[in-house]
Amino acid sequence: MNVACYLSDPPKGFEMYKSMIVGLNTCGLAHSLWENPDIHEDWIKDFLANALAKKGDAIIKSKVQKKEVSITDQDICEVLLFGDDANDLVKYAKEKVMEVLTKVSYEGACPPPMIKKLLHLYWRFLAHVYLVCISGNKSGLDKLTLSQTSGVVSLVEGWKYNYSKSVFDDMLGKVKTINEKY
Repeated sequence: MNVACYLSDPPKGFEMYKSMIVGLNTCGLAHSLWENPDIHEDWIKDFLANALAKKGDAIIKSKVQKKEVSITDQDICEVLLFGDDANDLVKYAKEKVMEVLTKVSYEGACPPPMIKKLLHLYWRFLAHVYLVCISGNKSGLDKLTLSQTSGVVSLVEGWKYNYSKSVFDDMLGKVKTINEKY
């Protein structure tokens, strides 16, 4: 079904979707996803198993294959080449986000959270791809935070967005959650 969303022309009233696909294929995100080296799953597991982040720190420290590793949002920016800037926003105002969601026929109340199933099929596909690729959520997560929704809306509208910071914040949240469990 998602392939059909991508290959077929959108129905009347959803022409914006086609321009969004063109935008996705030409933005810095596409470059990052296509040009980066293989990601080794065992390295990621090793990193997450040993990761530490203290409250207030903007750095994640860990060990991968017995080597010390430190990651900041600047590291992510330099490696993934999203083409964003440290001054780009990670969250847009709820009103501005809701204005765009209304344009794409979102049927829910103002985020957060935005509920994927309340989006038209074409936009639901974008939200799903965003969650999997950028936030690292591999499950069927249905709710997007205001920051995640801002990222999706930025793709739709071509707004500047700090994807590097968003990825780092998501990693930091996961590490802190892991630290709290143990």
